Amino acid sequence: MIAAGMDVARINLSHGDHADHTRRIRQVRELAGRLERPVAILADLPGPKFRVGPLQEGAYRLVEGSQVSLAETPHDSNRLPVRHPELLDALRPGETVFLADGSIELRVLAVSAGRVDCEVVIGGTLRSGAGINVPDSQLSALVPTLDDRRHLAFAAAEGVDWIGVSFVQTADDLARVRALLAGGDQPLLMAKIETRHALAHLDSIIAFADAVMVARGDLGVETDLAEIPLVQKRIIAAANASARPVVTATQMLESMVEHDHPTRAEVTDIANAVLDGTDAVMLSAESAVGKNPVAAVNMLRRVLTATEAEYAASMAQSRLVHRGAVSASEAVGFAACQLAQQLEARAIIIHARSLASVAAIARFRPQAMVIALTDSERLYRSLALVWGVSPLHGPSGLEPRARIAGAAQWLYAHALARSGDRAVVLSDSTGDGEVVDTLGMVRLPA
Repeated sequence: MIAAGMDVARINLSHGDHADHTRRIRQVRELAGRLERPVAILADLPGPKFRVGPLQEGAYRLVEGSQVSLAETPHDSNRLPVRHPELLDALRPGETVFLADGSIELRVLAVSAGRVDCEVVIGGTLRSGAGINVPDSQLSALVPTLDDRRHLAFAAAEGVDWIGVSFVQTADDLARVRALLAGGDQPLLMAKIETRHALAHLDSIIAFADAVMVARGDLGVETDLAEIPLVQKRIIAAANASARPVVTATQMLESMVEHDHPTRAEVTDIANAVLDGTDAVMLSAESAVGKNPVAAVNMLRRVLTATEAEYAASMAQSRLVHRGAVSASEAVGFAACQLAQQLEARAIIIHARSLASVAAIARFRPQAMVIALTDSERLYRSLALVWGVSPLHGPSGLEPRARIAGAAQWLYAHALARSGDRAVVLSDSTGDGEVVDTLGMVRLPA
């Protein structure tokens, strides 16, 4: 999968144990090093994912119009066990409860100690361990859960590059997670947008996060399914405007879990995500339990390459327009991309101080490749997520000429440029405690 184009390996902490995850993390690190590829590791926290407890016979039929209770007690004829008593405390009369990925709908009638009485609005067969979604309830204080805290300590100790924070509802959720990671070189935070409350606080969440994910699975339960395409476009546009990398996830190639080839609709979905402005698209079951993981990665790469080859110029042109008052970092990034376009430069070479400094350029989707040089191994891997960026790792303290020479040799080795081609260089110098960005053009050395 790495050879086929995988840039990020996601470890789903909702499944397996830490010993399994450690083995997989080390395997990815070893193989990425052998292939000389930057591959980031995203550790995805479970978050407050509520589930039904064990049911008699493993399943139970809920009939529309009947009444049923959610309770802490074991399952009987009219009580469904819930694994998380805090959920029962949060529900209020009139709120909606979805079970089994939204296929079953309940309406809360009354709440008492340890019990929530509901009417079955849409019935169906419920199975043990089925998921519970409560889009009307404010459950933000549950992030991070006690389980999340245990997983966070593990992920930090393993040196993962990204932390996926599940069921984010406000920026405060991210602040609590970040406080637990305080000190030293810590993972970056990816806010998973999958609740109705997150959409209501989208701008502040994006401002606090290092990246965001359009998590269409639970989002399709928490919001009207018919609105998901528009919600996706809204999240991606907001992330692009704030120079935050954005991932589009869930059912990108769902049919390839079982089959050798995707549907035409899935291929179109991937291309549309690119045209919306996503930085990355994510496989889940397709590569975790699917029969064709390498073929699925290959298909993603083919669709992404074909889409960007056709539309890269128009995407760049639409973004390189005057936007009025901008921040200093946006102005520098804009100028670098405009200069690269006017000079038909092969690359934009940047000394990467942070993810944000590189994303400030990538947001404009320049036609020139962005070469980001860094002496930080974590930043080198983390940048693999960002659109159009090729991270290079090197020693600290290199002079600008040495950086340019290193970038040139990488471009030559991959047949992406030749001696004498133009490149735009964004370097920095520090004086009087202030970092100053310098923008210029060079001819690539022999």
